[in-house]
Amino acid sequence: MSQENLLKALGPLAPLFDDPDILEIMVDGPERITIQKYGRKIQETGLRFESNDALKEMVRAVLAATGAELDNDKTIYDVRLGDNSRMMAVLSPTAINGHSLTFRKWMTRQVTWQKLLEYRSVSPEVLVLIRSALTAQVNILVAGGTASGKTTIANRIIELIPTDKRIVAVEQTHEFQFDHPRAVFLEADSGLHAGMNELLTAASKMRPDCLVVGELLGPETMRVMQIFSNGHWGLTTIHATSAENALTRLETMCLMANLGLGLDDIREMIVSALRLILYQECLAPNGKRKITKIVELRGLENGRYLLKPLMRYHPDSDSFEMTGEKPGWEQ
Repeated sequence: MSQENLLKALGPLAPLFDDPDILEIMVDGPERITIQKYGRKIQETGLRFESNDALKEMVRAVLAATGAELDNDKTIYDVRLGDNSRMMAVLSPTAINGHSLTFRKWMTRQVTWQKLLEYRSVSPEVLVLIRSALTAQVNILVAGGTASGKTTIANRIIELIPTDKRIVAVEQTHEFQFDHPRAVFLEADSGLHAGMNELLTAASKMRPDCLVVGELLGPETMRVMQIFSNGHWGLTTIHATSAENALTRLETMCLMANLGLGLDDIREMIVSALRLILYQECLAPNGKRKITKIVELRGLENGRYLLKPLMRYHPDSDSFEMTGEKPGWEQ
C-alpha cells in the first residue's frame, strides 16, 4: 500500500497523518476527532465525518488499502498500515456511540535526546545515569502507564548502545522504532507457530549482545526473566502504576506461566534478571511526559525487594533530584 493510497483512504484524517508531530489520532464517532502530540494533552481537531456511515466507509477503504475486507460479522479490527502505523477500529453496534478508531502513527520524526532534555522529560544527570547503566550492561525495565512514553524512552536508550553490539528485538506487536546498524526485529505470529516464547528462545540463540523485548503482557514474562537471569543483557517495558507495582505485575505474569515455581523462587529470579527500573509518567493536566523515578533493584531483604532510589522527580518545582546514592555497578 502506497502512502498516496493510504492518505486517499483516510479522507478527512489525511492532514493529521501528514503532521509529523502527531502521535495518536482518536475518532469517537463521526463528530469527535482528537489528537495527541508528544508532551501535550489531548486536543480537539474540529474535523468531522458527515455521518457514522461515512466513517465506516473510511474504515472499509483503509482495510481495502491493506488488502483486508470489512466483514459484516466482525466489529473489531487491529491492522498495520503500509507505513507501519496501526489502526484499532471498534465498530457499531459494539461501539455504542458510533464507530471508534485509534491510530498510533509510525513516527517519521523521532523525539531525540536533545528534545527530551528541552522538554524536561529527563535531566542531564538522568542521561548520565542511563549511559552508566548501559556501559555496565545493566538490565533495564522501563515502566509506566498508558501513553506515558515508555516506548519512546526505550527507543532512545537502545540507540545509546554501541554500534558494534548486535541487538535482537522481540515484540508481540512491532512498535520499537530505533536506529541501530546491527538491529534485528522479530514480531510474534501465532499463525506461523512463532509465538513470544518461541521467538524469545530463538532470539537467545541468535547471539544477541543485547536482547530487547517489547511490552510484557502475559506468561512470556517468565521466559524473559529466565533469559535475563541467565546472563543475557537486555531491556524490556511493562505497564505499571509505579516502580513497585511493576515488580508485582512481573510476579503475576510469571505465575501465569504455570511452571510450578513459588513466589519466593520468582522473586529470586526477578532480582537476578533486573537491576534498574525507570518509571515514566504522563502528568496531568498538561500531558508532559517525564521519568519521575529511577530505582536500583539490589536484591531481597526478608523476602521483600530491596529498592534504592537513585532519582526522584518533584512536580511542584519541576525538578529532578538525584538522591546521591551511588549505583551498585559503580561501587
